[in-house]
Amino acid sequence: MLSILLTNESCGTIIWEENFNTPDLGVWGDEDGESLHINLDQGENWSINYDDCSLTAENDYVKTVSTSGGRFEALDCDGEAIWYSPWINISKYLDVNCELTARETGSGANSANKYLKAYFQLDDREEVLFEVNGLNEGNWGEAVASQMLLEGDSLRIVVRLNSSYANDKVILDAVRLWSDQPEVIDPNQLAEAGDLLINEVLFDPYPGGVDFVELVNRSEKAIRLDHLLLASRNDDGSFKKVVPLSSQESFIEPQSYLVLSENHEQVLVFYESRCPECFLNLDDMPAFNNDLGQVVLLNDSLEILDEMHYTNKMHHSLLVDEEGVSLERISLDEAGTEPSNWASASASVRFATPGYENSMSRENYETTDQISLEPKSFSPNDDGYNDYLSISYQFENPNYVANLKIFNSHGQPVCELVKNEPAGSEGEWIWTGEQSDGKKSRLGLYVVLLELHDQNGTVKQYKKACSITDRLE
Repeated sequence: MLSILLTNESCGTIIWEENFNTPDLGVWGDEDGESLHINLDQGENWSINYDDCSLTAENDYVKTVSTSGGRFEALDCDGEAIWYSPWINISKYLDVNCELTARETGSGANSANKYLKAYFQLDDREEVLFEVNGLNEGNWGEAVASQMLLEGDSLRIVVRLNSSYANDKVILDAVRLWSDQPEVIDPNQLAEAGDLLINEVLFDPYPGGVDFVELVNRSEKAIRLDHLLLASRNDDGSFKKVVPLSSQESFIEPQSYLVLSENHEQVLVFYESRCPECFLNLDDMPAFNNDLGQVVLLNDSLEILDEMHYTNKMHHSLLVDEEGVSLERISLDEAGTEPSNWASASASVRFATPGYENSMSRENYETTDQISLEPKSFSPNDDGYNDYLSISYQFENPNYVANLKIFNSHGQPVCELVKNEPAGSEGEWIWTGEQSDGKKSRLGLYVVLLELHDQNGTVKQYKKACSITDRLE
């Protein structure tokens, strides 16, 4: 659990670190003696300056390599390369410490063109050499460069490297910032029970899809994600897997949603979202079984903020296939552990609503059932004006299953638009004027018949009239 909380017995609380685990990030030469290979657009949060380097051969480089699990090297660069960490926010810590490993190989001992110099910058001030082993020149072998007890708002580490011989390497590795003092945390940024809730869970995705868990921040405060954990449970009730939501300071804003998954792109393949920025990928998402399981939201003191228990029996009994259908929370005021507070997402939203309001939510509806047609006269002639009929609805009960048929003025059925679909709290259906056999309907009056029923045997029926006008081509 200590690793989850980002602490370390020897280094206190880790603020930022880089171990260069991804190889071939940087710049290197080519056998033609002129071209450069550059791979810097990879989403890493550090950068390099190689303007003073002369990389004229295939084995001349300033880049990460896979040796010893990953490190950053300069080889025969014939000039100074500069590595920059990002600007790191240290305002919430006292007595910040910096450390990095500096190594070299080869016989070259000229301090003018074989060195690693480590500096720090505080709050945009001038670079300052590390007090311990900041200057490493010639044949120094290996050294740990460090700077202790820094205070300020932001900090950047700057490392200058030079290796001008084909058999010499200068190596940077294991860069980290830490503090032996705990972070100074604003308590208004921490979640309390009831602030952040589990709002939607997909535990049986389509083939090629992934599980997701949606959270909703119903509070008026921005909540720190780096103090939150997602977990599942073993059969005996103990935590099966506990995963931090973030290793860096980040937030979920008030009255907003956050969708957790292994890969948000595999979610968006199957479902629409009104908030593409409301997704967060977790490298090690807890696994949720397709038949039953538990989803637990914790703070970093392992206190439960919210929890839901699910089984596939909680889906609507008339669903033909539960695969790819999420369970949505009906009310934010009722417990997440109450099975009756969850329902299958509506077919009208493709059976899931990642990143926006649940189709089964009843939080915003105080009125009784409402069904409306717009426009009541439409002309499906593809002229861009009133080309289809929109049948919109709001239901007080989100558990209805809908059947929707269209009849002509003689009472003959012309189209079965909806058959045994979960409707949810709100949505719309579209009729383009096409009949069940694919033919276009004639001009005239039509009746829209909506039948609703739920698992308790409640049955409702609504009739609305519309007309098709204009000449159909």
